[in-house]
Parts: sequence; C-alpha cells; structure tokens
Amino acid sequence: MAVKIINQQNFKWIDLFNASKEEMQEIAEKCNLNFYNLADSLEPNHLPKFETENGVNFLILRVVHKGEKKDTNIESLSNKIAIFFNESLIITIHRIEMPFIDEIVTKCLNKEETISTNMVIIKILKCVLQTYNDSILHIINRLESYENKLFLKSPNSRVLQNIYSLKRKTNLCTKLLILSDEVINSVKPTKQEKAAHQDAKDLYLKLTTLYEQVMDDLNNLLNLYISLSSQKTNEIMKTLTIFSIFFMPLTFIAGIYGMNFHFMPELDYKWGYPIIIFIMFIITLIIYYWLKRKKWL
Repeated sequence: MAVKIINQQNFKWIDLFNASKEEMQEIAEKCNLNFYNLADSLEPNHLPKFETENGVNFLILRVVHKGEKKDTNIESLSNKIAIFFNESLIITIHRIEMPFIDEIVTKCLNKEETISTNMVIIKILKCVLQTYNDSILHIINRLESYENKLFLKSPNSRVLQNIYSLKRKTNLCTKLLILSDEVINSVKPTKQEKAAHQDAKDLYLKLTTLYEQVMDDLNNLLNLYISLSSQKTNEIMKTLTIFSIFFMPLTFIAGIYGMNFHFMPELDYKWGYPIIIFIMFIITLIIYYWLKRKKWL
C-alpha cells in the first residue's frame, strides 16, 4: 500500500493507493467512516454514487481507461475511485495510479492561497470527466477511420466487430456518465466555488451530448454496413439471375434435343443443327435487348 498524506491549513488529504482491507479498516476506525460505504469502496465494479453519513460525504467515480481493451465491460473499461470528504478531511481510495491527483496537488495545493475540500472535489470531478472526453475523442477518430473503410474499401467482418466494440464502449461510458450526474449535482459549492462547479457541469453536458451523437453515428454506421453487405449480396444474386435467364431457354432446347428418342423428326434433317444454333443465338439476343431495356444490364 502507498499512503500519501497532504496537510493543508484547513484540511488533511489522505490518498490510499492499492490498500488492503485491513489497512483501510484501520483508517476507517480512526476517521469514523461508515462501514457500508467502506465496503462499497472495496468493491471494484461499483457504479458512481453519492451518500452522506455522520457528517462525511462519500462518493464513487469511474475513471475511463485510455486506449482499447479486448473485453468491453465496466471493469475493463474503467477504474473506481472512492472519496470520503468533509470540511476538514479528504480520503481518496483507488487501485491504480491516478496521475491527476498529483497534478491537483502540484497546481493547487502547493500554492499559498487557501483552497477548500469542496474545491478539491470539484477539480477531481473535472479530471475524471476529462478521461471521458479523451475517450470520446479516441472513439470519434476510430469512427471516422471505419467510415473511410466502409466507403473506400471493401469492408470485412473484422470492421463490423470493431464497430460493435466501439458501440458497447460508448454505451457503457454513456451509462456511467448518467450515473455520475447525481454525484456532480450533489456537490454543494460556495459562492467562490460556483464558477468551477459550473465548468464541471458544462463539461458534463458537453460529454453527454457528444456521447449521444456518437452513439447515433455508430448505430447509423452499423446499419450502413448491413445495407452495404445486403447490397453486395443483391448484386451477386442479380448477376446469377441474369446468367440463369440467358441459359434457361438454351438449356430447355438442349434438353429436348438431348432426349435421344429414335423417332424425332428433326434428327434426320440436314440443316437441323445450324438452325437450332441460330435460334439459340436469336433467343440470346432477344433476352439481351430485353434486359437492356429494363436497365438490368
């Protein structure tokens, strides 16, 4: 376990990285934390939430990973950060490193001006939302790449799998954002903190709009892929149908004269063979011009 303690004039920040259950229970007893909230903070797949108990606020946020994962579920897509806080204390609990915590400490807490715990929570909220912003920008770039492949190249099943994977990732991020709305609105800023809190809310609104738009684009792209695949199949069927139209009457004629009955009037006719070939040629021309007139060729 790595414990980082940041002492400020008006509060103390305890950052717990990859702490064991026993170590967290020890800190929970010292800080009088709620047992059930502590259990939630240990659950890796817990969704975003906000609660207040015994004068201590408790919230859970999900931080979206950068890059792509093979599995598209809550655990592989994001990581949890749990936060206990009041006016004099902040406790952050996470299983992986959160670089934005060091950034907040460097940019805000090391300055001489006094900062409140509420402002720290708002800055953490903005940093967490920024991971969703980075994720949606990555998704948009991949979406444009798949659009180009659909229109400029022959798409394959791999493209379909990738589009579906992007759709699942976008859908999960959208759900996490919806659940994070309660957390953002539950933070009560002071007059001095309202501007920063409004920035976080504006970023949240922008992200929800972007995710909805990208979700629609992905659905349209999936439908387009299916339409193109159907069109390609229809083109193949059309080609096969045209060939069958040409050969059906010719096969019928060949079938009649291939029955090998002894008493067939045309068998002993001198010009029978060239006449039948000529008739076949005429039938082929008639079918060709008929198809051209119907604009099937």
